[in-house]
Amino acid sequence: MNTEARQLDNRITVDTLSSLCSNVSVIRTAQVAKALSQQAKVDFDRLRAIESEQTKIRKEYLQFLDLEEEKKNRSARLRRTASLIPKNLQSIGASDDDDDEEDFQTYVVQAVDLTLWEAMLAVLEHTGEIQLYELNHVLEQLGKTVTRGAIDSAVRTHRDKFRAVTRNRERFVSLKR
Repeated sequence: MNTEARQLDNRITVDTLSSLCSNVSVIRTAQVAKALSQQAKVDFDRLRAIESEQTKIRKEYLQFLDLEEEKKNRSARLRRTASLIPKNLQSIGASDDDDDEEDFQTYVVQAVDLTLWEAMLAVLEHTGEIQLYELNHVLEQLGKTVTRGAIDSAVRTHRDKFRAVTRNRERFVSLKR
């Protein structure tokens, strides 16, 4: 009888221990589920706040992107034009402000370092359509030594930028619109 009681006691003890272990597991799962639910709510609320904030500043962001694109285009054009201007005709460097002079000089490269098509683009932005030999002469006067063949080659290579037309044995070059 003692052995039966002991076996019964062991079973009761094991059942009680098993019951306690499963209760602890259920409690931990419930705590984790509650924490996940709270985190999801916080994340959802923050996402709504972020979307609201993005909506408020979207206009300024688009304006920033437009200004950045304009800045890029203008700095490329300034680099082209400033590099072709002879030193004695540069009016920006004539001011007393040394900071303006230094800032301006960051855009200037030597005319020989400027690619031919960039030099042609700078000249044609101000002349419109021009005869090939006149373009050759202007580029030489601005310090860019080129040949008519090189100009023709640049026109053919950069068809997206330039247009060449022949009228009465005279060749004209202009920008594509």
